Amino acid sequence: MIGYLITYFFQELFKIFYNFYTSTGLKWFVCLSFFILNFFSYYQNPTLFTDSRNCYGISCRWFNFIAGMCNLTLNLIALIGLWYIAPFSKYLPNYWYIPVIILSYALLIQITLSVKLTTDDGGFNPPPEDLWPQKYRVLLNVIIMILDVIFFHQLYLDGGKKLYNNPTILEDFVLNRFGGWNEAKFDFVLGWYAIIGFLFDIFAIIFAYKFKACNYDLPSSWDY
Repeated sequence: MIGYLITYFFQELFKIFYNFYTSTGLKWFVCLSFFILNFFSYYQNPTLFTDSRNCYGISCRWFNFIAGMCNLTLNLIALIGLWYIAPFSKYLPNYWYIPVIILSYALLIQITLSVKLTTDDGGFNPPPEDLWPQKYRVLLNVIIMILDVIFFHQLYLDGGKKLYNNPTILEDFVLNRFGGWNEAKFDFVLGWYAIIGFLFDIFAIIFAYKFKACNYDLPSSWDY
């Protein structure tokens, strides 16, 4: 009897957690969190402040801009996709996100053009006061990656199709997720496309962790 009650308690506890974890409100909180934090991460990259050509042969500032635009596009796709999957309001106009798209790209361009470029001229040249220490920059990118993983997993759980004919592992875990390859190819491709975002996250973490000012013609005072 006690064993049954314990099992029942944990089953109910799991149901409560699962319903909360997959709720529309939490999905939007997670999505908006990594959407906003990515702007902070973009500005907190010291290589944005230099035109050194040590970023794969091109100016570091413009390398970051290209990477930032790609990452922002992925985030906007996630935002718009979630709106059509789980809208948080029925009172907003259908294309409310168009101004958000325009403002987001405009903000990224404004950040890129407004930074004060710095070179190692032998002087002290301290970094901007609002540039975080390296350990916090790494932590910020780790948090963004965790949020991305949570968001992907939430949609992965919601996007599964119930199967009746002894599905293979490939069908169960891949082909029948996000609406299923056979019935919703666009949703399927869009869902798995999010994996590219993980690659950006991993790259950002490694980039922040291995940052050395001397590698990008920045003053040594930026190593902190």
